[in-house]
Amino acid sequence: MASRIELVKQYMAFQTEQKLDELLEMLADDVTMSNPMTGTISGKDALAEQMKNRPMGGGGNSPMGNVTWSDPEEEGDDLKVLGTGGSFGTLKILLGFNDDDKINKIEAGLA
Repeated sequence: MASRIELVKQYMAFQTEQKLDELLEMLADDVTMSNPMTGTISGKDALAEQMKNRPMGGGGNSPMGNVTWSDPEEEGDDLKVLGTGGSFGTLKILLGFNDDDKINKIEAGLA
């Protein structure tokens, strides 16, 4: 089984490559995502709908297409990645996991 650091690297790669189906497979059914622009979204189905209707961050044609993401680092029980090079300043994504190594928490915002 992949380490959680490897899972975060894979999640970020899927986000950058805009591979929505693969990314959704990594999420727990009860995932929550929060960020300053959309507020909090609860549940995999609701998050999938939001991702389908908004460009995913980090891809070539997205508003954050020039962002370079750091390697994941531990922050408490979660893992974080920092993004630089975009027009918003340094970004931070914090990812949490359940016991089945599915992502159950995504917090995105400015670092």
